[in-house]
Amino acid sequence: MSRRTDRTAARVARRDSLLVLLSRAQRGVVLTAAEAALLRAHVEAEVDDADRYRREAGGQQAAVRREQQRTRAAEAAIEEAEQRATAAEQQLAAVHALLPTDARPHLGLPNAVAYSNGVHDTYDALRAALAQH
Repeated sequence: MSRRTDRTAARVARRDSLLVLLSRAQRGVVLTAAEAALLRAHVEAEVDDADRYRREAGGQQAAVRREQQRTRAAEAAIEEAEQRATAAEQQLAAVHALLPTDARPHLGLPNAVAYSNGVHDTYDALRAALAQH
């Protein structure tokens, strides 16, 4: 048997014994010293288990809260990244709008900007367009 199965079997046996002892005490049967000691041992074991499970549950709740905070932080980072991507797409669209149509497929962006109509003033136009976005 596994330890978990052993613990479950021990808990079931302890609770069955506990219920018998409590039923006898409720009916007015005077418990022997051994039965009273057994009753006390069973109750203490149940209290110890309850305390341990309560601590474990508290630890699990704290872990869930930490994961919720991490999830909220990740969602905020995703939202910020999406906003930055949207801004970058808008800036790129502004740059593309300034480039001559025939230069776009043939030249990389730096070359297209630098040599658009042979004029280097396109950099100033790009800066102005990007500043607007």
